[in-house]
Amino acid sequence: MAHARRQKKLILRALTDPKFRAALTARPARALGKKPITPEMQKEIGHILDLVKTVEIQIGSLAEELLCANGGPCGIA
Repeated sequence: MAHARRQKKLILRALTDPKFRAALTARPARALGKKPITPEMQKEIGHILDLVKTVEIQIGSLAEELLCANGGPCGIA
C-alpha cells in the first residue's frame, strides 16, 4: 500500500511540476534525494514518465476536441 501511495504522489508531482519532471528525467537520484537508484526504481521512474507523457497527450487531444465541439477554431489548441 505504501508503494502505491508513493507512486501516486510521484505521478502527481511529475504531472504538475515541470521542473521536477525535467529533474526526474535528467537526474532521477538527485530529484528524489536518493542514492543510488536501483534498477527497479529506474524502471519505475521510466514507467511513470511514460504515463505522464500519455496523460499530457490525452489532455492536449481533449482540449482540441472541446474547442471544436463548442464551435471554436479547430486545430488551434
